Amino acid sequence: MLTRHSSEHSNPGRLITVEGPPGAGKTTALQVLAERGHRVIGEYTTPAGTTIPIASHPAVDDDAAHQRNWLIKNEQASSARGQQRAVWLDRDWISSLAYAYSLGDRQLLAARAKWAFECLDAGDLTTADTYVVLHVDPAASLARRASRLNAGHIWSTAAGLLELHGFYADPIRAIARVHRQLALRVGSAHWEHLQHPTIAEAVDALEREGLA
Repeated sequence: MLTRHSSEHSNPGRLITVEGPPGAGKTTALQVLAERGHRVIGEYTTPAGTTIPIASHPAVDDDAAHQRNWLIKNEQASSARGQQRAVWLDRDWISSLAYAYSLGDRQLLAARAKWAFECLDAGDLTTADTYVVLHVDPAASLARRASRLNAGHIWSTAAGLLELHGFYADPIRAIARVHRQLALRVGSAHWEHLQHPTIAEAVDALEREGLA
């Protein structure tokens, strides 16, 4: 069971989540930030804070494991915000909605949105202060990941990546299709969209957000 920490610190640091299609440079840019001494929480993490390698990520249909990860990351971010000027996340629970949307599975999208909203209300999840979306076209995404594509994953197909592009082009609108209240919560965050950034451009933008 997770020990809940209040997100209401006297001087909470900014929470910045980096989202976007696979291959856009999210993890690489955040690794640079971490090397510069910034507080970064990996895409999947153990309760002790160790980043879990891609090969050990949960199966795509293991919702319980994914949900545990988002809760663990929220717990770690809430704790870190009381000690840091800014905390960066490599994805958060928004990614689970993006995946359902890319499948074209409205029922799954609605179920995940309902879960997220209930967790937000309970204080077990939060929205970031800023979401930075790194965009990349499907062809580039596939080319950059050519050695680790998974035929069973929708994000390893051009069609799935096109749907994913539709989600990240306007996440608030996509979420509002199934859960208007959640869309309003997400819409209260600041959103930045970077089109095909280089790693250096992404790092600079992320550092600026941390100083905002």
